[in-house]
Amino acid sequence: MPKLSIYMLAGVSVLTIGLTSASAQDAKEIGIPDSEYSLEALIEAAKKEEPITVVDATGKIVSMAENFSKKYGLKATGVKMNGQDQEQVIAREAAANNVRTDVFNMSNLPSVTSQILPQGFGISWLAPDLKDKIPAEYQSPAITSNNPWVFAYNTDVHGETCPVDNLWALTTEEWKGRVAIPDPLLRNETMFWFNQLAAHGETELREAYKAQFGEELKTEEASAAAEWVKRLAQNKPKVTKSDTDVGPIVGAKEEKPPIGFLSAAIFRDAKKDGYGMGICKEMKPWIGQLTPRVAVIAAGTKSPNTAKLFARFMMTEEGMAPQLTDGKISTNTEAKMPEGEASGVAAVIDRLYVNHSETTQDDFAKLQDWQDFWLTNSR
Repeated sequence: MPKLSIYMLAGVSVLTIGLTSASAQDAKEIGIPDSEYSLEALIEAAKKEEPITVVDATGKIVSMAENFSKKYGLKATGVKMNGQDQEQVIAREAAANNVRTDVFNMSNLPSVTSQILPQGFGISWLAPDLKDKIPAEYQSPAITSNNPWVFAYNTDVHGETCPVDNLWALTTEEWKGRVAIPDPLLRNETMFWFNQLAAHGETELREAYKAQFGEELKTEEASAAAEWVKRLAQNKPKVTKSDTDVGPIVGAKEEKPPIGFLSAAIFRDAKKDGYGMGICKEMKPWIGQLTPRVAVIAAGTKSPNTAKLFARFMMTEEGMAPQLTDGKISTNTEAKMPEGEASGVAAVIDRLYVNHSETTQDDFAKLQDWQDFWLTNSR
């Protein structure tokens, strides 16, 4: 399997995910300064510190922490925690001056760049010896990986071709009650995506509407994205707690299984549990979205060098390996997608929506508006 080129994504969209202002990256320096940095020096400094706790939205963080502990002889405990809970934990522990969680792999980039870093709850740090392996757009803040979320269908029923080839089809009577998604009110990444589509996807969504219905879109909403979100919410989707619940719904042995929206990691579950699931590769304008994960170190950690070492570990192929098998895409240009990755997302990566970083602050500012909009229309 060839390297999954991060540079390939540059042709998809404006991939300047890094901060557009310097405010967040002006955070205080912790641990040994970069001017004295070497990997060996960082390891030696870490050996004098207490064990750390690291969190991520995937359970693979547990094995990542175990691998780190074995490699460096330093104790790290991995804890699975969803994105919203991560934000609350880092803020509350900072406010209480009682930091117990040292490193976060955070999935809500707008929250990180608009709140977590500017308010000093955490810092973003990239090891100097990795700067030639991580594209500049992923360095500030330090993006560890991109997580593909895709629309998926039941291959046992529909074979090699997804029955849906257009996002607007999901709003039609045929698919009423037959779209399974994690609750957008529990997943800010979805709300941020809605705002991204409103800001940058107008042309594509209008073209897709015309392709689906044979006429131009007419709407009283502020954008084509808002119209699509409204119609989707009103079409009674099957709302679940997480995408772990979406997979079995898509793979159910029934005559008309739903289309699902889930992370590439769920394809591993489908393979293990024996139900057929495939990516809706034909979906226009996009087959899903790429959500960046950001390495954030708690500013008040008592083990700053160990925390920095773990942040570095996550930016390597070895450190991110447990997540690469789930379809996550490392930002390290030397990392390779494993042969056994179940979703096959590497072959269609250029069809995923990629965030425009220049509007991440707007994504964060309008979060409540989109939450209210979804809630109103899904009643």
